[in-house]
Amino acid sequence: MKKKEMKTKVMAVAMSATMAASICPAVPAMAVTKDQVAKDGTYMKTAHVTRTEDDDEDEWNEYDVRVALTVKDGKFSDIVVTPENGYESGNDSYFNKAYSKSKGIKSKLAGQSATEDTINSWDTVSTATRSSDAIKKAALEAIQSAPEASTAATVDTAALEASITKAKALKESDYTAETWNTLKTALASAETALAEKKSQDTVDAAKKNLDSAIDNLKAAVKEEYKYVYAGLSWAEYWAAEGVQAAGDSSSSSELDTKGESDKGAFDVVTRATVNHGLHRGSYQCAATIEAENGKFYEVSYWTDSKTAVLTDGKTITFDRGAITEEDGTTTKMTKYDVTGLKYVPVKVATEDYEAFCKAYKVVESGGELAGGFAENKLQSYKGLKAKVTADTNGLKTATKNADGTFSFSAKETGTESGIEGQKLKTAPTAEEAGLTVKEAKGSYGEFLRVDLTGNYGDLGANMQSVKWTYYGDDSTYTNAKATYGTKFAADNWMHKAQGIQLGLTKSLRCTLPEGTDGTGYWAMTISALGYKDVTYNFQATDANIVKDVDEEISTTNLEAAIKKAEGLTESDYTAESWAAMQTELQEAKEELAEKHSQAAVDEATSHLNAAIESLVKAEEKETYVLMNIPYAAFYKSETTNNDVDVDVFTSATKNKTRTTGLAGGSYHENADGSQIDGITFAVKVDTSVDLTKYKEVKDTDKVDITVTNRGQTSTTTLEGKDTLFENETYAYYPLTEAPANYKEVSMDKDGKLVFSEVKGKKAEVLTGVTAELLTQSSYGDYQLNLDGLPEDKIASSNVNAVVVKTTDGTAYGMRHLENIWRGNELAWSTGYTESVHGCPTSSAHYASMMGKTIDSIEYYTTNGLYTIDVNDLYVPVKFAKTEDAVKVADADISAGKTAIELNLRDDFDPEYTVEGLNVKVEGNVLTFKADSSINPGKYTLTVKDKNGKYADLKTTFILSTTDMPATYDADNKKLTVAENSNEEAFNTYIGNITSVNVNGTDYAASGRGSVKIIDKDGTLVTDAAPFKDAAVGTEFQITVTSTGYTTPLTFTYKVPGETPAPSEVDTTKLAAAIEKAEGLNESDYTKDSWKALQSELTKAKSALEAKESQDTVDKAADSLNKAIDALEAATPDEPTKEVSTDALEKAIKAAGALKESDYTADSWKALQSALAEADTALKEKKNQDTVDKATEKLNKAISALVKKDAGQKVNGTNGTTGTSGKSGKTGSTLNTKSGKAAKTGDPSSMFAWLGLAVTSLGAGIGGFSLKRKKREDEE
Repeated sequence: MKKKEMKTKVMAVAMSATMAASICPAVPAMAVTKDQVAKDGTYMKTAHVTRTEDDDEDEWNEYDVRVALTVKDGKFSDIVVTPENGYESGNDSYFNKAYSKSKGIKSKLAGQSATEDTINSWDTVSTATRSSDAIKKAALEAIQSAPEASTAATVDTAALEASITKAKALKESDYTAETWNTLKTALASAETALAEKKSQDTVDAAKKNLDSAIDNLKAAVKEEYKYVYAGLSWAEYWAAEGVQAAGDSSSSSELDTKGESDKGAFDVVTRATVNHGLHRGSYQCAATIEAENGKFYEVSYWTDSKTAVLTDGKTITFDRGAITEEDGTTTKMTKYDVTGLKYVPVKVATEDYEAFCKAYKVVESGGELAGGFAENKLQSYKGLKAKVTADTNGLKTATKNADGTFSFSAKETGTESGIEGQKLKTAPTAEEAGLTVKEAKGSYGEFLRVDLTGNYGDLGANMQSVKWTYYGDDSTYTNAKATYGTKFAADNWMHKAQGIQLGLTKSLRCTLPEGTDGTGYWAMTISALGYKDVTYNFQATDANIVKDVDEEISTTNLEAAIKKAEGLTESDYTAESWAAMQTELQEAKEELAEKHSQAAVDEATSHLNAAIESLVKAEEKETYVLMNIPYAAFYKSETTNNDVDVDVFTSATKNKTRTTGLAGGSYHENADGSQIDGITFAVKVDTSVDLTKYKEVKDTDKVDITVTNRGQTSTTTLEGKDTLFENETYAYYPLTEAPANYKEVSMDKDGKLVFSEVKGKKAEVLTGVTAELLTQSSYGDYQLNLDGLPEDKIASSNVNAVVVKTTDGTAYGMRHLENIWRGNELAWSTGYTESVHGCPTSSAHYASMMGKTIDSIEYYTTNGLYTIDVNDLYVPVKFAKTEDAVKVADADISAGKTAIELNLRDDFDPEYTVEGLNVKVEGNVLTFKADSSINPGKYTLTVKDKNGKYADLKTTFILSTTDMPATYDADNKKLTVAENSNEEAFNTYIGNITSVNVNGTDYAASGRGSVKIIDKDGTLVTDAAPFKDAAVGTEFQITVTSTGYTTPLTFTYKVPGETPAPSEVDTTKLAAAIEKAEGLNESDYTKDSWKALQSELTKAKSALEAKESQDTVDKAADSLNKAIDALEAATPDEPTKEVSTDALEKAIKAAGALKESDYTADSWKALQSALAEADTALKEKKNQDTVDKATEKLNKAISALVKKDAGQKVNGTNGTTGTSGKSGKTGSTLNTKSGKAAKTGDPSSMFAWLGLAVTSLGAGIGGFSLKRKKREDEE
């Protein structure tokens, strides 16, 4: 028999181990990382929302967040974030931003691939960083705990890979753009299918699609020509145009009557003057500046009269010949050359294109066209896109010569402009252009001149070439006698106000036919970029032809004009008009010195007088300053319909007020930081204001500001205008330029400064900003959170002022720190919050906002003005402090009700809610469901006005229990789950810890100055401040206080190590007191006095056990005796014996954990009947006998349940199933003290079975050992 018993026990061990192994969930061999997809399921982790050094410890409490990721089909089908221990409703807005709002984790990631990379891709919300950091941490830990999804079935991708290889070997240039784009799309899809390997069907479909795209490719037609813009010299341009000296680039040493070297053929035009040519030469010509440093600066266009953008993208400053490069290097101009035209449309054989690009500057289609300088009617251009085709007007064909050079054909007439998105323009008629044949003067060395003085601006800016054809006396314009080409600057010119000036110069390129003098009929053809060619016909008479005669030159008028110009004062005129006059003055002086001809002198005189007449008077100089303006003075003109002044902000912190990162845009006079006085803002100063009466801040001023924030002391040195931050009221800093926005300040009749509303640039409307109004705030009676403010425009360091506006036209001015916090949070008091963090609030200005509707907010910043239109936000009315309007008394959970005191307005229609509880208010009683699933702790009652007029009222109360779910494990130095409790109750207890008392000193568990004594898992932090450096053997009496738990947890911690024997302590007195207390009967005394006694009794027993010192023991004895003396006898009305419902509650919970589907209908019906009676007995608590009978009946009904499949009955005694019907010690417990029954498939059910397995294992081993011992004894 003994061998048989031993065998049986061994089998029990094996079965238990097998059961444990089969029930325990398998731990994944490898958690998912990076882009690995998680297996379908739900994964949960918890993280702690922690304050940073930027947060005040009394601003908000830290709390936990639990993240549950639900994965279905490889994607996040749901993301649930639940706030836990320590969470308060004041964190709602931040929590929601991080969780469910537009940038929250759920909004961003739901539906995306269930990978670690997906969670890492979520950018934490900038306005809720603490919450989102913790949520992201928990989410990462959750996904990292998930196993990888099983690998899909093997998919054959060989054929797809072959098709992809084939597609990649093809060349884009060989096929049409349309079919190539189709191939690219199919290839991308194929590569995705190859990477994902979702299924064989997906891979095969991708291959089929790719093969089809390859088969449908169409070969591209090979380009025979390239169509581009090219820069050509004058000789190259005119070579095939049938003009005199075509293709000749010879020069001439002979000077014209102007003294210029313009008598050559089609050579480079060169100038040394610094006044003309540079700006206008860059419109359509290639203009190059040569400098003393040997460099050549090729000009593309000018941004203003002194700044040139070069063809390489760099800029230079040019001021009357002085050149300054971007790095500050300076040099001087020696000359500039106009070499030819920069944008000539050309077609080049494709095979010659590479060589062509090496020889010429080319702009391909899509490239940028730019040139010129904007002045009056002449406008510069940039950003135009080239689009040269075979139909571009003026197209020349480039032909490669045997020697590698290129020659060019005559230009062809086309129908397109050569500019993307622009049609070919038509030039104005001769009448519209104001064509005028000029009287013979030869002002610029010409012998014949025609001006266009009408609608000439755009034509002049785009003018490239002018061809003159001379018909002599042929009025039919049939038989041409000669054709001449021209060059810009040498022959052609345009002026900002006096039109296009076109001339012919006697030169190698223009010699009149023998026997002619230039009189007769002429045709003049102008070619311009983007224009059809236009030909103007005119007749020249003898009066229009300049003769070669000697003349006496008079300069009297020129000298008078020069004298007049030199007598003017620069400051009286605008900079632009003065610079133009100075240019003409310089030319006039040059002409006076050279006296080229009477015509040249007269021209210079005319131009200078015109420039003098065109001078524009400068506006009277205005004074702008940055000024310190008191809040009341600043907001006076901004806060319409609000006569209550905005007060200064009085501070108790003394440091934030002096920190520019928090109070930027404000100023304070007192260096002690006791208040903020107002706003620093730009001001336009009226002549009535004498600024000498106020302090002027200079660039040399310095202010050192030392602050201590969160224990860290730092010193910031402010310089110049920044010192206004800590300076006098009305101190100012002069500005050199007019600001975009400013106030106007003037002096009233009483000598006081008066400030206008803000003027200048209109406020920019910000979109995408959402506003949330809170009626519960740590910073006042109301708080307005703005989500989506652009951080590059609005920050805590740059906000000068904020105005909140309501629909009735009333405006309210906000102050720094009290009202404006971190730029995006606004808070204010209307009289019910008297101080915030020790700083008194100012509410009079804001009181009238209650009952109104906010519709816009305006920000005044150093970056400009911004306005935000918000969806109408009603400001609910407050009528009392919360504690005066509603109070709820603390209560024991088992009571099911508590007292409530209400003082509401008559038209307040209340609705009551408590998160986590079902509540009802009748009279002065608030009832709640007294279920053991309710956790002890602090609860918040919200009283809402159904009419919506009044603000919600919120107050807290505590629901408590005498249960103690924790006990101290001295061996492991930590709190653990107490017997008859459970993990959930234990965690709630730990999360509710508010303070820990060590040897009589309380240590807060959270908030400012907190010291962590008990860690989140219950571990005693033995290196915390109270224990640090304590000698070996030192004992510490520790009492833990947790919200909602009335039974104190007291234990002794002894510093480990060898200690000297303690001195003898006399415990006689203490032992006697304990004996006396234990001999008393609870039913004889009131609840409260008995509770106090039990607390002291617990402490006394700990002191007796510890025997720390005689003093400690004596004090414990005295405290216990006082508690005994303070006991109050129970009154006759007070029941002497309470009805015990523990057994009934356990039975009810056991029944509630069962499933109807598991049992027969009859047995289930009997159970439901017994359960109904039990619920009634529990609710009424008539007497102990009724309760006991209901308990017995319910347990019998549970025992009588019949399983549908096997006819198995369930034993209901003590709420257990298994072999024993009374003790409940064998089998699995159906419910715990918390009353939360395990559900099928739940971890709690699994671990219950696991407990059974382990219990069986222990019993088996124990049995085996006993039998072995007995056998040894027998032997």
